[in-house]
Amino acid sequence: MKSGKHRVSLLILLCLMVVGLAGCHNKAYSQSIEKGLNAVAENKYQKALTYFDNALAQKPKDEKAQAYRDQTQAYLTTTSELKAGKVKTALTTVNKGVKITNGATSLTNKLKQLKVTVTSDYQEYQQLSDDVKAQLKVKNGNYSADVLKRCAAINWDKKPYLKPLKAKVKQLLTAAKKAKTNMKVSAAEAKRAAALRRKIAAAKNKWNMAALDDVPDWFILALFADDSDVDDAAEELDDEYADQADDNDDYSDRDEQTTDSNDDTNDTDADSADDDWE
Repeated sequence: MKSGKHRVSLLILLCLMVVGLAGCHNKAYSQSIEKGLNAVAENKYQKALTYFDNALAQKPKDEKAQAYRDQTQAYLTTTSELKAGKVKTALTTVNKGVKITNGATSLTNKLKQLKVTVTSDYQEYQQLSDDVKAQLKVKNGNYSADVLKRCAAINWDKKPYLKPLKAKVKQLLTAAKKAKTNMKVSAAEAKRAAALRRKIAAAKNKWNMAALDDVPDWFILALFADDSDVDDAAEELDDEYADQADDNDDYSDRDEQTTDSNDDTNDTDADSADDDWE
């Protein structure tokens, strides 16, 4: 009798242990899912991925945890592909991510928002690709002012998805510069370009008015098309017109003094021109 009772006690104890372990697993699973979703809400997707992996470790065949993980990975992969300039691949990835079933509503909404962004980026990429390709076929130097302005205004750090086109864009801008295309601008645009030249020349860089006079108005205007500051504008000028700055770096001390004395006036003129432009 005692032996039988002892076996029953052991079985009961074993059952309790199994139930206890299952409870621990369920608790760890639930906590991982909750923490993962909280990380998603905070846009911490790599952290969320780790939590969903932990949930899968507790329940390897759980469809919900797997779906959450797949959604998060789709988001991370899409953003990574955009940064690498693989915008077409990113669009494919985010489309697949949106279609994942049994996923979290919050992640589905995040992926849908990302899809809108990627779609817009892809359309911009495709349009620029078509425009640049067409302009590179121009033989008479009669390039499109609109296309050249858009090309010159690209901030490659802010738009990494356009980087595969960078070589072609540079090629087009160089060809336009060599052709010395005389782009016509309105009187208001010419006034603003003149004020912006003075603003650039007043800054602490190698660009002076003599060098800037050789830079066409359309290019000067394009430098500030995306709200770039003077330092950014100088860097773009260095990329496209460095030879002109080098040809004019022997300017006199008198020119420097004149520039310094007119700093306040120039800033006022540039601000006024900005207001007129707006």
